[in-house]
Amino acid sequence: MIKLTPPKITPYWLNEDRKLCDIVAHNKILGDLTLNTKYYPDVTERFITELRNKDEKILGYELFSFEDFSNDLFGYSIRVNPELRQKGLRLGELLRLSSIIEMFENKINKLKIYSKDTAIYFHSKYKFEPSITSFKDRDEALNSIINNPQTGMEKFIQSARQLLEKIKQHEKPEIQREAIKEANEITKGYIEKALETKQGSEIYPFSYGMGMELTKDTVIKNKDFYNTLFQNHGIDYKI
Repeated sequence: MIKLTPPKITPYWLNEDRKLCDIVAHNKILGDLTLNTKYYPDVTERFITELRNKDEKILGYELFSFEDFSNDLFGYSIRVNPELRQKGLRLGELLRLSSIIEMFENKINKLKIYSKDTAIYFHSKYKFEPSITSFKDRDEALNSIINNPQTGMEKFIQSARQLLEKIKQHEKPEIQREAIKEANEITKGYIEKALETKQGSEIYPFSYGMGMELTKDTVIKNKDFYNTLFQNHGIDYKI
């Protein structure tokens, strides 16, 4: 049985609200791992979570920031060393769980990211949803769906094609903005259907990145899913 260790939660500075989380996790192959979050000294107000093994070697990291104008976190990048990817070690998953703990300990409403095309399904597995905000990303997502005519996706392909036609015919700003909301719904349904096959990124790839988000409400709704992942990694934490 894996020993469960609670995260260590400390304020970034005395007398301020932001909290940083240090985590001890366990991996069946790599042994005990640590995730340490600290200020990242660059030109912006960012923080870094470093994932290390027992020899203090960095295995991966995530960069993120607290958004001053909203109660959100923004994740800039999440990275696992190339030689450790696709080996069933679930290190990317561990980094994602760390950011969810940061999210809840800081009472954050939303974790936002911009996903590159090849990582969309990775983030979707952890309940992130499309949050497209630009016309270009909207059109690229719809074209990715249309240009991959796979069996079982006819409904989404037809909806994407109809929406693109509507976009071309109506230039009014309010219609263009409303089409972004519709594109998010179509893309969300497409991704959920693709994930049912367990080969989403291979059979239903996207050709362009997109904004994505994970809300506090979504995490709470799926708390059993996340709590099981925490336990699997030896983290004594519950939503």
